Amino acid sequence: GEAAARGVMLLPGSGGSVAMLGCLAARAIETVPEPVHIRIALMVSGAMSRGSAISAAENVTVVLLVREDGPLVPSNTTALHEFDFGSGLTASFPLTLPDLITIWRETKVPNIATFVHVVGDAFPGGDLSALPDGPTEAERAANRCAAVAEVTAADGTVSLHRLETVNGYTFTPMAAAETARRVLAGETRPGFQTPAGLFGSGFAETIADTNLSRIPN
Repeated sequence: GEAAARGVMLLPGSGGSVAMLGCLAARAIETVPEPVHIRIALMVSGAMSRGSAISAAENVTVVLLVREDGPLVPSNTTALHEFDFGSGLTASFPLTLPDLITIWRETKVPNIATFVHVVGDAFPGGDLSALPDGPTEAERAANRCAAVAEVTAADGTVSLHRLETVNGYTFTPMAAAETARRVLAGETRPGFQTPAGLFGSGFAETIADTNLSRIPN
């Protein structure tokens, strides 16, 4: 692209799901010889900030998208899918997430679907402008984040990996600061980049007490 041609790096998604799910997906496909499908789910728990709630309401798409044989296309199903975030299988609903773009850029796996599992009042309703600035330190500590990647190989073999970490509002500023530190130290590459693509699948594990592990199946 133009940025790469000019020697400029673009790294807009240094925290949140882009860093978490990107690292999880990259780690998961390392154990799969020929990955053809990724289903990846984020567990969202705890209160949402006013800014996040308003942004989510403004940017949610009415069209459910997936990657199918490469391109982004409207999904032909809204079926729930079960993932184990650490306490047994729970249903998650399909949702269009930016990771449909970033994970594909990192992995080139042709089929990708993204899901969300909501715990409690993570997606509030009503007057969003009346919400607080964000969850308190105690609320963040009580509501950790988790994600699961389900990777299917060409031969039908399924590999499962889980990410467990601090609350997203704690993870994101820490990940953004660590990204900035490493970029300023010279870890750069021209063009559009993601944390997992630039720093490797282990990047998430450098943030707080994040853990990536394989789930026996």
